[in-house]
Amino acid sequence: MTPQQDQTGATILIVDNHPPTLAAVRSLLSAAFPACRISAAKSAERALELCANHAPHVVVMDIVLPGIDGIEATRRIKSLLPDTAVVMLSSHDIAIYRDAAAAAGAGSFVTKKEAFRDLVPAVNSLLPAAFRVPAGS
Repeated sequence: MTPQQDQTGATILIVDNHPPTLAAVRSLLSAAFPACRISAAKSAERALELCANHAPHVVVMDIVLPGIDGIEATRRIKSLLPDTAVVMLSSHDIAIYRDAAAAAGAGSFVTKKEAFRDLVPAVNSLLPAAFRVPAGS
């Protein structure tokens, strides 16, 4: 049995093992999506546990993680929760990462260098329509 997504509010899970990046992304998304519940995990293993219990609407996933990497974690999340969208977040803007992320089921790829410009629109486009914020908000 797969967990059900909460229909009363959108949930976003951030997965990154670098505390300053995790804090910055959380702050950015909290400001952009004040009605969303935002949670965080420092490892793919913890993210998989959270997904199994809470079925987030969107996961923002780092690629380079200790243990299970973000590509494999994305593959597992999409297998368990096909309706959960994944935004891959990477320091490396290289074709092999973009291709692997797409093959694993990520709906978007954002580089950390461009995160403050590109992450909010990417997440917004992947949220269910009822939870999206209007452009320019």
